[in-house]
Amino acid sequence: MDEKTTMLMHGYNVKLYRLRKNLTQEQLAEKLNISTNYLGRIERGVQIPYFHRQYNLAKSLGVEVYELYLIRDLSKKLPKRVDMAKNSWIFE
Repeated sequence: MDEKTTMLMHGYNVKLYRLRKNLTQEQLAEKLNISTNYLGRIERGVQIPYFHRQYNLAKSLGVEVYELYLIRDLSKKLPKRVDMAKNSWIFE
């Protein structure tokens, strides 16, 4: 897997696990003491955090670090966001 694909896969998995935990970007960013902008860059595959931050990210999502790099079908669309009031995912 090349670097770009690795970064996209990592971001996809972070978002997938975040949504499975029904967390907004704001909630996860607050738990990790990072900005929502930074978390958004991670989820878009623009940036990969240093290992200590990946460890904390995985721990907050209830997974192991290696699970952030699992190969998945990127053509499956993830929801754009979580509607916390309705406890549902929003696809746009």
